Parts: sequence; C-alpha cells; structure tokens
Amino acid sequence: MRVYVKTPSRLHLGMIDLSGSLGRLYGSIGLAISKPSFEATLELGLPDVMIEPYDAFLKEAAERSRSVLGTVNGFAVKVMEKIPRHVGLGSGTQTLLGIAAGLANLLDIKISVDELAIKLGRGTRSGIGTAVFKHGGFILDGGINPDRKIIPPIITRIDFPEKWPIVLAIPSGIRGLSEEEEETAFKNLGRQPEWIADRISRLVLMKLIPGILEEDVWEFGEALNEIQKLVGTYFSSVQGGIFSSELTHLCIKTMLENGAAGLGQSSWGPTAYGFTDSIKTAERVASALRDVLADKGIVLVTKASNSGAIIRRI
Repeated sequence: MRVYVKTPSRLHLGMIDLSGSLGRLYGSIGLAISKPSFEATLELGLPDVMIEPYDAFLKEAAERSRSVLGTVNGFAVKVMEKIPRHVGLGSGTQTLLGIAAGLANLLDIKISVDELAIKLGRGTRSGIGTAVFKHGGFILDGGINPDRKIIPPIITRIDFPEKWPIVLAIPSGIRGLSEEEEETAFKNLGRQPEWIADRISRLVLMKLIPGILEEDVWEFGEALNEIQKLVGTYFSSVQGGIFSSELTHLCIKTMLENGAAGLGQSSWGPTAYGFTDSIKTAERVASALRDVLADKGIVLVTKASNSGAIIRRI
C-alpha cells in the first residue's frame, strides 16, 4: 500500500503587530499557491527510511516524522517535486507535515494536523503554514500569546481569486534565513512603533480583504504594496534594506514597471512575487523578469490554491 501526498507552497505577505502592546505578537498574512509544490508517494515495508532521489533535508524530515509518530517502521519516500529550501515559500512546514501526515495515514494513526505541527515544532510564530496545509486559500492569523504554546488562531480564511496569475521570481545563490537565524533576527529587532501595527491592521481590514472579496486586484495590490513597505522598513535593520537583496529589489521594480498590481517579498526572501490581472500581463511580467535574471534565478507563473494538501491511498 502507498500514500500519495501533494501540498501547496505559501507566500508570506507580512506581519501585523510586532509591538506586542496588546499582549499578542506577530499576526501573519499569507496565501497558498499551487506551485511549486511538495509531491511524493510513501510506502511501508523497508527496514529503514529511504528517500528517492536522496535529499538530506527530506531524510531528516522523514526521520523526525517517524520519531514524533512513535514508530520504528521503515518506509520509502519517492519525491516527484519539492519546494525550494530557504527561499520564502514555506518548504519546511509543508514538507514536514506532508511526510508526517502521509506516514500517519499509512500507519492508521489518528492525529490532527495541529497536533502534528506542534510535535514537529511548527507554528511557533506564524499559523499560516499549518492553515495552508489544512485549507489552502488566503489566511489571516491572530498572532501568538507568549504565555500559551499553541498555534496562532485563524481569524479568517478566504477563497482567493484563482483568475489572478501570480508571477514568482526566485533568485539563485541567495537564501533566506534558517529557523535559528530567524530567531536571532527577531531578538535583534527593536520595538515596532504602534502606529505601524495600527496602519497595517486598517489596510488589511478596510482594503486588502475587501479587494479579495470584490475581486479587485488593484485595491488588493495597493494595500499589499503599502503593507510590504511598512513591514520591510521595520525589518530593514536585520535584512539590510526593505528587501533582502538587491536582486529581489530589482525583480520587484521590474514587476511594477510591467504592470503587476501587488508586489512583495515572501517571508525573508529572496522570492519576489507579483499579482496580475490577466495571463497576458503575467506573461509580460515574466518575460521582463527572465531578461533581468538571465541565469541568476528562475521565473514561474502560478496561482492561488484554494484547497489544502492532498493525502490519499493509492
């Protein structure tokens, strides 16, 4: 018996409140996207864990999954597609949950996604990755209560317009922060002024979400652009600027000049994204990005994914 697993990846669009003055921290905005994805089959019957083709992170993820589920069974993971590591697309959470949930299915172990995430050490700062795995779509979470070790609550989950093509530019040779580096970065950040959290909250409630619901990509994009500027300015002290690299900044500038409506850097980057109003616009943006990046990265045209991970026996 085998289990098929396919997860979306995610864009992290920003954080709402890093002042913590109300007792909660962060509050994340995110979106599931259809590609790149993690896609694999899992099969029992081996004395140890086997990854095909071999990948050190996937091997570690498989061993962690076996450990948290309390099993000594070996299994094979045949990988058809994987999400690039440390580029801002949520590969860690999607890969870990994909393998762990697939193994639980194989072993007939009843365990919720949230329980798995906690056991795997996910969701300690943002609930976006776990929610994207479960449901897909646009996600807004309520941040963490530092006194409670639980995944941030989901305030809203909305189907996102799949007719808006999303262009991704993923520079090569540049990596975002690891979990350990991220922890250090947050410790080194100064206190965020409350007015920034106030402004982002208003933009999310009165412009970003209404733009999604009314399928107005320009209203959505205007709100997103300002949120990205506010968040990026706050993080500039630890990432060297509003964006994590000059190449990411150049990609975002190129998207803006070629008609993208909403732009930004996902998480710590270096992935840049641009929301567009049509496939024609997306193709123009993608073509301009390929000219800019040449052999220094890849360009993808994707879309929102309004469903979560697929896990089924085959």
